[in-house]
Amino acid sequence: MRSAAPSAAPAALHAVGDSYLLLVRPSPQIPTVELRFQFRYAPAQEPRLLSLDADTLWFEASNSTPAPVHPRRKVETADIERALAASGSARFNQLRQQIMSQSECSRRTAQLAIRRACKEGSIVQDNGQYRLPL
Repeated sequence: MRSAAPSAAPAALHAVGDSYLLLVRPSPQIPTVELRFQFRYAPAQEPRLLSLDADTLWFEASNSTPAPVHPRRKVETADIERALAASGSARFNQLRQQIMSQSECSRRTAQLAIRRACKEGSIVQDNGQYRLPL
């Protein structure tokens, strides 16, 4: 008589939450967090700002809204202006290479930074050369 060995079939556990509370830190410099809500069967409530009370280490409702934080770009417009100031003018490939060397960024990041600086008017393209505006 042979006994059947238990099979080691893979099992999966699937679950879906009905309610979620998410804490988001808008800025590392400000001791506030944003409490967000997600509900499966109900509309979400407005997010709430909470600030940390350093004495009690409890979060309290915050009445102020933090200023929006603009993330620093790897290549700023000032970096491009510095690259052009050193040479006066440069062709696209030369400028891109200078930016890549100075900022240690990728080719694509340098290209996007040049395009953004042109749109902002920080640099000007003239006869295939990029230069600072007059």
